[in-house]
Amino acid sequence: MAESSTDLAPDRHGSFRSIVDRHGRQFRTVGDMAYEVIREGILTGVFAPGERLRQDALATQIGVSRIPVRSALMKLESQGLITFEPYRGAIVNTLTASGAREIYEIRAALESYALRKAMTAMTPERLARLEQLATELNEVENGEEFLQRRAEFYHELYDIKRQPRLVKMIDRLREEVGRYSIEHNLNYVRPPGERDHAKLLGFLRANDVEGAVRWLEEHLDQICERLLTRLAHID
Repeated sequence: MAESSTDLAPDRHGSFRSIVDRHGRQFRTVGDMAYEVIREGILTGVFAPGERLRQDALATQIGVSRIPVRSALMKLESQGLITFEPYRGAIVNTLTASGAREIYEIRAALESYALRKAMTAMTPERLARLEQLATELNEVENGEEFLQRRAEFYHELYDIKRQPRLVKMIDRLREEVGRYSIEHNLNYVRPPGERDHAKLLGFLRANDVEGAVRWLEEHLDQICERLLTRLAHID
């Protein structure tokens, strides 16, 4: 397990600096900024699984006091992204094969339910928006941008306006595993240009709920097996 003082290597420091600069220009509280910056650093692989996050180093790099950093880390722990360990402090969580399989089993249940409910209220406007988002998702190459585009697509697919709590639960589970795909270049089953949601969109247009759910379950199963294979190589 990595023992780091959060003094990043030059390439990772540059990546984290860009996150800090971008969020620092937004109009939000210092606490919100610290949370978003550290969270994004974890999700995009700037901070690796098993890495120790030192509050003083983070505060210096972000340009804030330790108080908002401490609050941000506590929030991230409640979301399952880090763990406070005795005598070591905040550690970026490491995913095990059994943990990954459990997460995808829960995701399959929750997302199938969310999709079924969302399709009962599908509108031409939402379908058109999903087609637009699917096109954008298919082309993006940057890992950080992929996370954003993917979230937008699935928020629309699961109708976040009508099912906000359910979608937030799904988001949390997705974040726990999503950073491993970014970190190890798994490309989420398909590389840029081949992430084709046309079949799913076809089921949506035809209001074929069972076909859409089958596509979703197969999609999640493919991602799970690909991630399990990569985790086995890491071990």
